[in-house]
Amino acid sequence: MAFLPFFLTGAPKSGTTWLGKLLDAHPEIACRGEACVHHFGLELMHACRNYSALLEKRRRAVTDSNDFPDLAWPDIMALMRTFIELRLKAIADPAKARLRFVGEKDPEHAMHLPSLQKLFPEAKLIHIIRDGRAVFVSAWHHNLRSRDGNLERLGFDGVLDLTAKEWSERVLRARDTGRAWGDRYFEVRYEDLVADPDGWFGRVLAFLGADAAAGIVGACLEAASFEKLSRGRKPGQEDASSFFRKGVPDDWRQQLSPSQAARFRALSGDTLARLGYPD
Repeated sequence: MAFLPFFLTGAPKSGTTWLGKLLDAHPEIACRGEACVHHFGLELMHACRNYSALLEKRRRAVTDSNDFPDLAWPDIMALMRTFIELRLKAIADPAKARLRFVGEKDPEHAMHLPSLQKLFPEAKLIHIIRDGRAVFVSAWHHNLRSRDGNLERLGFDGVLDLTAKEWSERVLRARDTGRAWGDRYFEVRYEDLVADPDGWFGRVLAFLGADAAAGIVGACLEAASFEKLSRGRKPGQEDASSFFRKGVPDDWRQQLSPSQAARFRALSGDTLARLGYPD
């Protein structure tokens, strides 16, 4: 590829969209989400099994005219890599004359990092982490906006319990498997990015190898500011109908009762403590 690939992941509602838009605003970077590559991978495996079954049927029916072997695993992996490369090339904006890095953001990457590492040993991985209690509150409001019937039936407390367990599993799994990427793995906390956007976004760019000059960092932060993304609102001004609802990192303190916050902490194991999130 003419560009260097990277992947961006994090538990759903952890700030992957915001960080992806910050990166996409950079003149050397294209970043979009989500290409649903893991869903395609499942479909590819199904197609390969059907193909092997067809070859076997032909071999049994006409043994002297069909001697093609089944697809070998390296060939299947090559097909998968080619698909992802095509998806990345599709977002490689030709208007960006300085384009060097193309990435895709998807929370589902967190569950498939060993496979991604094998497919793209040259790629880099950015993992954004957010306080799970804030993740839950953001997810709950997203659920209200999208009218997810299954989650509505679970109710606020039921979704809290589910999110606590899933958030912990995803974050820890991404950390554990991501660290196998060595110096191609970078971790940033959503709260740190909000508190010091110039410093932390500059670190993200330096990790990729992109230009982290102050003027470029500032332009990206302006292009993907909450005010721009929310069409004029300031952080803290809520619009429950918007994907960019409120733009503050610790809204959970106003949304959760002490007992609900305690239950989230208990159900998520020691993950909050391991990540340094206070009560």
